[in-house]
Amino acid sequence: MNSQIKELPTLGVGASLSLSADPDPVQLAGTIGGPSFIEYAGQVGVESVIEEISQITATGTTVLFHPAYINFCGSFANSSAWLEQTAHHIETVQSPWFAQDLAYCFWQGGAGYATQLGNFLPPIFNQNSLQLAITRIQEVQATIPATVAIEPPPVTFIVGDIPLFEFFGELAIATDCALLLDMGHLVSYEMASGARVLDALAALPCERVIEVHIAGGRLEQGDATPIYIDAHESAILDQTWQMFIALLPLLPNLKAVCYECEGMDEQTVRHTLEKIRQLVRQHSSANALVARLDEIDKP
Repeated sequence: MNSQIKELPTLGVGASLSLSADPDPVQLAGTIGGPSFIEYAGQVGVESVIEEISQITATGTTVLFHPAYINFCGSFANSSAWLEQTAHHIETVQSPWFAQDLAYCFWQGGAGYATQLGNFLPPIFNQNSLQLAITRIQEVQATIPATVAIEPPPVTFIVGDIPLFEFFGELAIATDCALLLDMGHLVSYEMASGARVLDALAALPCERVIEVHIAGGRLEQGDATPIYIDAHESAILDQTWQMFIALLPLLPNLKAVCYECEGMDEQTVRHTLEKIRQLVRQHSSANALVARLDEIDKP
């Protein structure tokens, strides 16, 4: 694992929130019981968010940029201009790292946001797709100096024969990148594939996992089995909590746990953040993360 990953700061337990929407990230930032960092998605140009980001960082709260427009897979190269703007965005807001799902954001050449496809579309899990993903990640790393954390996307179907953790394990080692694991996304993979992700944990370099997401979701009935739908405005499902508890002891370098809660009310956000902090203290093997929570909670 490279020294850049080792030297990343430990942030604690934070929240992913939509800027200029409820719950208000500025109001939550820096308050007792609130998030220790704010993660946000936004347009490539930092000018569209800098006013609100400045208000958040003025409270002493770190921000993480989570773009939704970089192609980390597929044959279409990313726009060099957009990558340069992204590098400027990250540097301006001083995001310690940035993460995004490894999924298709656009089909044509050029640039585009994932919303143009309705949502992220997962890659094909085969060797050719893996090699293309390695190329795409290295392409991004060549322009953006910040550490990138690659996130397995939510899935409602599986195409390909490489298991999830084997795919992302080979990807992380080949590109020397960090990893982000979303608990609901892992639940979605188990439901779509019928395979337990923990049975394949040996294929994943767990020491590279620096961030975990936990968020609400809902189940819809598929042709044969339930389908997990990522829905941040919904309650966190029991299956997602159980995935979180099972993985916490296995991630020794975890630096941030993020509750994705766009659309939730402020009281629920605060209550859930406290539950997450309690579970981290009880189950996490990341000593620096637990110490960071103790530091934040000192009177």
